[in-house]
Amino acid sequence: MSEKIKQTETVSSIVFFAAEKSDIPTVSDRLIRLGYADDVVHSGGVLAAQEWCKSHPIPDLFFVDLDGDHAPLVAVAELLALIGPSCKLIVVGSNQNIDQYRTLLAMGVFDYLVKPIPLDMFASIIQKVQQGSDSELLSVGRTVSVTGASGGVGTSLVAYALGRLLSEQRHLKTALVDFDRRNGCLDLMLGAKGGSGLDRVLNADKIDTRLLERSITVIDERLSLLAQSPSYQAKDLQDGDPLLLMGGELCRMFSQVVWDLPSSQPHGSLEVLKHSQARIILVDLTVTDARNTLRILNEIGDESNGQRILLVRNACRQQNMDVITQSSFEEFVGRKIDVQLPFVGGGLSKSLLQGRLSFDAFPELTRSLLNLADMTCGKEPQEQTVSPLRKMLTKLKSNNPRKALGFRGARL
Repeated sequence: MSEKIKQTETVSSIVFFAAEKSDIPTVSDRLIRLGYADDVVHSGGVLAAQEWCKSHPIPDLFFVDLDGDHAPLVAVAELLALIGPSCKLIVVGSNQNIDQYRTLLAMGVFDYLVKPIPLDMFASIIQKVQQGSDSELLSVGRTVSVTGASGGVGTSLVAYALGRLLSEQRHLKTALVDFDRRNGCLDLMLGAKGGSGLDRVLNADKIDTRLLERSITVIDERLSLLAQSPSYQAKDLQDGDPLLLMGGELCRMFSQVVWDLPSSQPHGSLEVLKHSQARIILVDLTVTDARNTLRILNEIGDESNGQRILLVRNACRQQNMDVITQSSFEEFVGRKIDVQLPFVGGGLSKSLLQGRLSFDAFPELTRSLLNLADMTCGKEPQEQTVSPLRKMLTKLKSNNPRKALGFRGARL
């Protein structure tokens, strides 16, 4: 879970040299979210960085992308000689060779980051430079919180999907935490029994790794669940500290920890949202959801500390239920909707009759959810190209063939 960077502390100057011009928009977006100007990002890699240093003041923090350089170690050595010891050099690239990483550190490189760089990774490296720490950059996993602007918008569905996709498609060791202690359903979606593990942990005198290992339900090699049987007698926590302690321990055990947080915001859930690396808010295009979304955004803060906010419009279970336009919604809350989940009809929940919830029959929904999963890890969403025929067939599945074929008022 995230330790927030103080707003008053910033690195005074940053420069980033990307390998290609096509990389500039992504990097600029990251730095703008953190409160830096977009004019500090340039293209050309190490060679362009060397030329730039000959005629510009040396910044405090220098990022350079090695991709495409045929002699990266030689080029980095020459750049280090130009910037001097007062500037911290962060090398970026796609190569995950551990020998190259060790060599770069031995040469005097401050750190090496593998592309794409998540927003929280950018924030953490800046914090590391501010504090002058030589400790490891991110020694714990990442927390992803999913909540709804109102009830019934599909929070559990998205949390479940993220858990499955991150573990199965992206091969990350993932934990799901179902914090809906009265009406939790992630165990049903997974075709498992959640037991009372979450309740046992929250009532323990001491929360540690051993307790969590005994309390979680192992779904498969990479996916685990921490939940409890739904109980209307479950009492809300009086203190949010146990949740943060539990979240910190889970991040030491798993690469990704996905929280399903009820829209009712039981005590402690807001603290989890505030400390998560990625905060996902599910919305409908209604006045109520617009007001609730604005309230949540005001409570959890912006992205300047590296904690990504993602607004998701979930239309996968209902169609044409909008009350206000998307542009009006976005103007009111002051943010764009990042992902829209497509309408898939009522067939999704029927898969629960055969076991766990399955997206196999809904490839468009799966693509959208996988894009969302990648965005929580700092990757850019893939372009979704949907053919006109596919769009027409999707509309036909909504049991309205006249509308799908373009017949509005005419008779056949």
